[in-house]
Amino acid sequence: MDAVHRATAQCPLRPGQPCTLCHPEAHSGPQDCPTVAIVMDDPDLRAEVVRRRRAALVDAGGR
Repeated sequence: MDAVHRATAQCPLRPGQPCTLCHPEAHSGPQDCPTVAIVMDDPDLRAEVVRRRRAALVDAGGR
């Protein structure tokens, strides 16, 4: 049997961290995480996530 490499789902709220960090049951990705659902459902929190991602990209040298 060939080994299957399964990608680790990354948290959209904590870049570079696995999805299981906040909610251990979110094995298949952010779609299973209640924390992500709450943040993405709130317009102000969602805007803050977008702002932080953009700031991180600028700090990393990307655009």
